[in-house]
Amino acid sequence: MLNQTKKRKVFHLPSLGYPRFVEFGHYHYRKVEPTLEAHQHQDVVEICFCIRGQQYYELGEHLLKLRGNDILIVPPNQNHSSGVYPEDIGELYWLQIHINHVKGQLCHLPTVQSEFLISALQDKAGGIFKGALVLKSHLQKLIGQLESEQTTLTQLTTNQLLIQLLLETLELSQTTQIVVPSERVKIIDEFIAANLHRIIYVDELAELVNFSTAYFKSWFKQHFGAPPKAYINRLKIERAKEELLKNNTITEVAYNLGFSTSQYFATTFKKFTGMSPKVFRMRVEKP
Repeated sequence: MLNQTKKRKVFHLPSLGYPRFVEFGHYHYRKVEPTLEAHQHQDVVEICFCIRGQQYYELGEHLLKLRGNDILIVPPNQNHSSGVYPEDIGELYWLQIHINHVKGQLCHLPTVQSEFLISALQDKAGGIFKGALVLKSHLQKLIGQLESEQTTLTQLTTNQLLIQLLLETLELSQTTQIVVPSERVKIIDEFIAANLHRIIYVDELAELVNFSTAYFKSWFKQHFGAPPKAYINRLKIERAKEELLKNNTITEVAYNLGFSTSQYFATTFKKFTGMSPKVFRMRVEKP
């Protein structure tokens, strides 16, 4: 393992006996982190599995936004970063694979199969597509296997998980995905947008779509990529950015968006932006 903290783990796969792979990593951020600086991976394709929350990626000239359950394949030798955005609150896994055959065979597969998988991944690079719940299970199991003693059985299981991840990622990338917002999603979105000026309660949202509160929380997270409170607060902070630039005081902005105190507003603002409302205003207004 390269490094491990409560919020971030990174494994160096070749040193653990998995040739052709580079890194496998996972983060779970409960507050924003500094921006991801522009970089590229030489002859390495990277798969990003966004489990929850959201994350911006500046890929070449394109700005992409990942939400919970989205997958992005970053092409090799392609500059990418989070642009002007911080690494956002949420959970994400990444897996890097070397495209050069001299680095070995993928999961000890025959050469033809190994090269087929890598070529297919490169063909799907550069765009976002939807994932599936089974991927999260595979990713969690992979963490457990890599943290275990690397016995023959552990390595066999890990190779199987890696192949499953790649095959299911490719299958998902080839599925025609026409995302049409459901009527319930539109009802919730419109209600939240119209009520950002006040406290929005989860049980009232659940009543709008005739769900129990417990089921609604699970449904909401699946469709919006974040729990209700986090999703609503993120929208409030985006609205707050606009209001702060209209010369409203911080206290006025806080109360106009339903925050009980300006301190709670400032704490929430910093959680989602990495800076206080005052610093945000100074940076934007700076000549």
